[in-house]
Amino acid sequence: MAYPNKPSPLVRAGQVLLALICSGGLLAGGFLLLCALGVLSPAEISRQVTAWLDPRPESTPAAAVQEVTVDEDDASAAGPIRAVLLPLDQLDRANTLAAGSDGVILDMKDPDGALGYVSAIPLAADAGTSYAGPERNQDLLDLNDTPGLYTIARVSCLRDGALVETDPGLGLERVSGSPWRDEAGRGWLDPTDPQVQSYLAGVCQEIARLGFDEILLTDFAYPTQGQTGSLRPTAGRSQALAALGRQLQGAVADYDVLLSVAGQADSARPNAPSGQTAALLAAFGRVWAPAGDQAALAAFHPSLLPDG
Repeated sequence: MAYPNKPSPLVRAGQVLLALICSGGLLAGGFLLLCALGVLSPAEISRQVTAWLDPRPESTPAAAVQEVTVDEDDASAAGPIRAVLLPLDQLDRANTLAAGSDGVILDMKDPDGALGYVSAIPLAADAGTSYAGPERNQDLLDLNDTPGLYTIARVSCLRDGALVETDPGLGLERVSGSPWRDEAGRGWLDPTDPQVQSYLAGVCQEIARLGFDEILLTDFAYPTQGQTGSLRPTAGRSQALAALGRQLQGAVADYDVLLSVAGQADSARPNAPSGQTAALLAAFGRVWAPAGDQAALAAFHPSLLPDG
């Protein structure tokens, strides 16, 4: 009985090598396809491999490594106040609702991005966020001119669903490259984007022109709620917020208005996910906090941030 000749070792080696080359080509093609679809990120994979090969403790850039001690006597330029939230459809009841408090808070930019006044900023028109009623600005000017009434404009700074929907490139991204959204489905603006910085500076300046006594910046931080693990890694968060804060302060420097901020409880921790630091909060005229975070921010004697 005749048996077929067995391939020589050299032939078998060639066959194995050919199979490996074919398999490698299929894997490479699949990898490129997943990158093109945004499922995989070569930059993120490179970062993770580097971290695995050369593990190092997370550190803060040298320029930001410093201990900040907040003097309780000088923690903020203005002391705590009590204010009530004034619905924009009840401007005529401001004095009544303000009775027993130090002032009223009005939402001039909400987390969806909608503005409570008529804006002349082109990006607001593009995103459809400007208030539609032409009489609103005059009503606000009259309200802010009321003797003895302290008025506070609340601005949801970096949380902005409308702008991210209009231009996803303005928002923070997922590792895949798609816009990141929080648990409520809203996008967050990238504080390092020049167009974002210009827009927020313009909003603060327009609000200052309307005669408000104070502008309260909420969501002046990187997101800390929702699926934050899917956020594309961002370095220098505290530096980015500090730079934005200086730009907003410069925008209202010529107006008689106090610029204040809502603090985050993690601001006292090194490399806080929110990006806030004690030095950042101390640069504002007043610090606000929700009831649950007031103890963590006690050094700033924070004002109570109303619900809603």
